[in-house]
Amino acid sequence: MTTSIAKRIAALAVIVVGLLLLVLAPAGDATSSYRIVGLLVAAAGGAWLGAQRRDTSGVTDEPYQQPVLRWYQAPIVLFPIILVIVAGLVYLAM
Repeated sequence: MTTSIAKRIAALAVIVVGLLLLVLAPAGDATSSYRIVGLLVAAAGGAWLGAQRRDTSGVTDEPYQQPVLRWYQAPIVLFPIILVIVAGLVYLAM
């Protein structure tokens, strides 16, 4: 599993290098060639990332069961508490 993660990180790094070459080309006569090389490197990294297979060993066919929230986790309870804290901080800042 670590090799697939390393391959994905390497593919993302290749994409980032290609985008940096594409955007940050040095000023001068060879600007267009740097941008073309950057585009090709970014495209190669995207193709490499897209060609990798997903690991489906941990995927189940069971539907997702959302956990039941407790009363103190409900947004209707947390919103007034956050509002009072923010109002107190605003009052103290004045």
